[in-house]
Amino acid sequence: MSKQQATIKDIARKLRISVSTVSRALRNLHDVNPETRKNVLELAKQLNYEPNYIAQSLINKKTRIIGVIVPVIASSVFSRILAGMNDAAQKHGYQLMICQSNENAEHEAELIRQLASFKIDGLLVSVSGQTKHEEAFDLLKQKEIPVVFFDRVLPNIEAPKVIVDEFQSAFTAVEHLINCGHKRIAHLGGPPHLSICKDRLNGYLAALKKYKVPVNKKLILSCENFEDDALKNIQRLFSQKPFPDAVFAINDASAIILIKYLNKKGIKIPEEVAVIGFNNDHISEIIEPALTTIMLPCADIGHIAVDILVRRINDPNQLPQTVTLHSNLIIRDSSQ
Repeated sequence: MSKQQATIKDIARKLRISVSTVSRALRNLHDVNPETRKNVLELAKQLNYEPNYIAQSLINKKTRIIGVIVPVIASSVFSRILAGMNDAAQKHGYQLMICQSNENAEHEAELIRQLASFKIDGLLVSVSGQTKHEEAFDLLKQKEIPVVFFDRVLPNIEAPKVIVDEFQSAFTAVEHLINCGHKRIAHLGGPPHLSICKDRLNGYLAALKKYKVPVNKKLILSCENFEDDALKNIQRLFSQKPFPDAVFAINDASAIILIKYLNKKGIKIPEEVAVIGFNNDHISEIIEPALTTIMLPCADIGHIAVDILVRRINDPNQLPQTVTLHSNLIIRDSSQ
């Protein structure tokens, strides 16, 4: 006959402490004496204790599961954000259920329906490149599931948001190009309806305006599907006479496609064309020449988004807040 599974009550009885103290110690909450926590964890290990999440969810009416929807898991940015989320979720005693929308609004809406049916306690979302409307998120409001948007957001939804100052980031990138002496600066943008793409475009335009560099609309191109459309837009840019002397790209993937194109054409970087990307992907240091880029505080985005969501789970009446973080310009060989 198999040995009966140890419970929280068994641990509490052996240590002569309350069940609630054992529960808080197992969840690594900070209001537990360190020595008590150590004793609880050691005894739990000796007894091969495993938490019964199903039983806990029935008692507490909480699954302690947070849903996460990102456009692309394999992205360097989103993988680093997810790492920060995972650290924060473990700290709060939650598990993450991570889903990928594949930059598709319909799939994103279906994921929202599925996650809601799993009785998640809350949802973290960075919207897809196709997402233009808020209807899919109405279900969360109906089911009283709190949501926090991060990185890519829907501005018209009243919900907490964790974002980067995209406007200032873009302004800083273009200002650097201007200070390096460039005047025909192109912008290879993303889907024009996305908030991050709008803000980066506006930052680009503001830098040109401040330094009295004329705006040439032929040098501003949008990629509806990010890097999927990058090459054809790059070919359009460099079919112009004269072609741009610098390009600020919406992300590193598009910038790297541009560098490979310029290298193939024998166009010198940065002597003839300077290039700046956005995101500080791992490959940005490896490509030749190394790519100047904007580095985002990815881990902080993940940590803060989880912290805000957990607070809303515990107190649904909290007012929505927007947390804006700042980025850093990483200067490498592609711009000077």
